[in-house]
Amino acid sequence: MRAYAKINVGLWVRHRREDGYHEIETIFLPLELHDAIQIEKAKQYHVKGPHYGENDLMYKAYRAMEDRYGPMPISIEIAKRIPAGAGLAGGTADGAAVMRGMRDLYLPAVEDDTLREIARPLGADFPYCIASRPALGTGIGDELTFLVPVPSYPLLLLNPGYPVSTPVAYQRLSADRRAGSVEESIACLVNGDIEGLGRYAVNHLKPGVAAFCPEVESMIADLYATGAAFADMTGSGPTVYGIFADERARDRSYAILKARYAAVIRTRVRGERDV
Repeated sequence: MRAYAKINVGLWVRHRREDGYHEIETIFLPLELHDAIQIEKAKQYHVKGPHYGENDLMYKAYRAMEDRYGPMPISIEIAKRIPAGAGLAGGTADGAAVMRGMRDLYLPAVEDDTLREIARPLGADFPYCIASRPALGTGIGDELTFLVPVPSYPLLLLNPGYPVSTPVAYQRLSADRRAGSVEESIACLVNGDIEGLGRYAVNHLKPGVAAFCPEVESMIADLYATGAAFADMTGSGPTVYGIFADERARDRSYAILKARYAAVIRTRVRGERDV
């Protein structure tokens, strides 16, 4: 089973709610970059590979499923490829894969909508990672409107080698935020107008994060300088992504940038050819 990474194209922060969370709009795109997870029935819960005990999102997903349906012991073997703490939903994707795997092994009639309901208390990205399809996220990112497939854009991911706290990113949010357009950004993605994203897609968290993580702006500048048609920070960072016109352009950029940053990853959007 594959647990796919994701990026956020644009992140529009609308207002703070009474519960302390922010209402947002964001465009989720699944990536070919993934962790590989093998799940089997077992006598008790067991993980082979990187994990964090009871704080692990795989374990929390496992417990949520057992709390709903009763004992469903599994063994998990995981091979990690998604960098940890990079804002690519690697841990959440692993947890969502565990839920899908348990469903497939024990309860094949359970629908994805039910899994999303069970997953919602575990984190805002969990409902999205259950399906891992292009989607518009609203609410705190947990309310989904699935989009038509988009082209399988070649991507380059850059990461400076350290995480950024999501709460800190929101604490640095500026009141002066460019509007952009969610609808036009979606149209650009669907119609292959990558450069048009530069006019419409806005990440409201980027200026605050870049103020204490200057590598964000330098990584974006390097992506543009080496051929990206569009580049931005994903989510609360610090990972940035560049979308390229074709794989040859992306690979030229990779050859130039691979020694400059802690993590430089070639991948692509899971798009039309993956449906």
